[in-house]
Amino acid sequence: MEVIHLIAVYAAPTVSRRSGLWGQLKRVIENIAEPVLIGGDFNTILRLDERSGGNGRLSPDSLAFGEWINELALVDMGLRGSTFTWRRGKYTRNFVARRLDRVLCSAQTRLEPERRGNPKRRPFRFEAAWLKHEGFKDLLSASWNREMRTPEALALLKVKLKKWNKEVFGDLKQRKEKLMNDIKGIQEELERNPTDALLGREAALQKEFDVVLEQEEEYKLLPYEYNCSK
Repeated sequence: MEVIHLIAVYAAPTVSRRSGLWGQLKRVIENIAEPVLIGGDFNTILRLDERSGGNGRLSPDSLAFGEWINELALVDMGLRGSTFTWRRGKYTRNFVARRLDRVLCSAQTRLEPERRGNPKRRPFRFEAAWLKHEGFKDLLSASWNREMRTPEALALLKVKLKKWNKEVFGDLKQRKEKLMNDIKGIQEELERNPTDALLGREAALQKEFDVVLEQEEEYKLLPYEYNCSK
């Protein structure tokens, strides 16, 4: 079985407090023979295009960071979404953005691609989030056939619930993906031309996205159980 070492980093926000960190990490990694993944908040950039604004020069700390990566032959695994992983300021006059977070790996590290199951084969599940929808109880009451045996009534109800979930309630995953795409588009615009309007729109979308994440966490899919008698 292949062993992969994971190193999590949170570098101090000031240069003086993280002094010597690159040397310490170098000694740790050089003593590891197996593949290494190292990631987290390094609190410094690597290139000029990883920040919004600035004086057109890299700091000595950023240069040392780049030298550390080169000496260890580490590979930047890239990122999805916005170029910047940290930002501050709601208006253009105080807006600051940087790419401070990243994941690096040793050259010999090989990761298997994620294997996803067929979503069409996912068994039917009752979503607790349905209970929060104002029309769900009426739908449930109107859809239950008391003249049928329970197994047949449940099978019919399942068909109606799947249709209602798709057409009325909406798919949580689709809502999440749409918000992610909208936020990504806004952030790309911000990187090219930051405006107060775009920053406001991004904040609103992020707030809506947080609600979806809360729903996703709170309303886990539960096994479908419904007890009903004639």
